[in-house]
Amino acid sequence: MGMVGAYMRLSAEELTALLQEPDDFEEFLEDEARQTDIDKAWHGLYFLLTGETDLDEIDRHSLGKVVFGGDVLDEETGIAYLTPSEVADLSSRLQYIEVESLEARYDVTTMNAHQLYPFENEWGVEEKQYLLEQFDELKRVFKQAADESEALVTWIG
Repeated sequence: MGMVGAYMRLSAEELTALLQEPDDFEEFLEDEARQTDIDKAWHGLYFLLTGETDLDEIDRHSLGKVVFGGDVLDEETGIAYLTPSEVADLSSRLQYIEVESLEARYDVTTMNAHQLYPFENEWGVEEKQYLLEQFDELKRVFKQAADESEALVTWIG
């Protein structure tokens, strides 16, 4: 199956409760209707949005937040979150990104050299279309959450 970039929409009140009791996250996972994912495109999208390949120093102060979230809720699992205001800001920024600018950043040589997940040494023309389709999903997720003034919890799982 592999590791997918997952998102869950929460109300501001639910996020506040989760911050007080992080172990309650398992209960939220039961509500699959509020979850979505960007499949295995998370590393490729992170690269296209930030220009970074190294996941040891994830930049949580840029568009990298749309993939990995902001503040970390659970260090062990990498579960992070974005507040409703962060979601709204990032959603707005995502809507202005032109597909052409992402296409221009698609660098097969760099992506393969750094073995971006999941296509180790196999990034090619077909995978670019895959990333662009998942970028559309990412924009949709953020817009939906922003329109509802929701927070997002993010994880790779």
